[in-house]
Amino acid sequence: MNWLKIAAVAVGALIAFLVVGSVIHLIMTVLGYVLVAALVAGGGYIVYKIATNRGGGEVRGKRRRREIRDDHHDDLRDNLRDAGYAPPPPPRPASGNVDDELARLKREMGH
Repeated sequence: MNWLKIAAVAVGALIAFLVVGSVIHLIMTVLGYVLVAALVAGGGYIVYKIATNRGGGEVRGKRRRREIRDDHHDDLRDNLRDAGYAPPPPPRPASGNVDDELARLKREMGH
């Protein structure tokens, strides 16, 4: 009777091992198919983006980015102006004489 119990446990363990192995194999197969499908779809998307950006697409894209950036700076400038901030005046053009410029800077700084 003891040997019968041991044989039953061994057969049950073998069946459980085969079932668990089959389930794991099924899951890994499905994940493999999903991975291959994702790689194919990603490659197709990249090919599509490259094919549709030919013929000066880079210039149009840069111009579009610059317009967006300029709009952002305009909004920022408006917000700062509304908050009471005044931008500094533009720099004066450089004169030819360095000594005159140094004397002017000293006068402006109060030295």
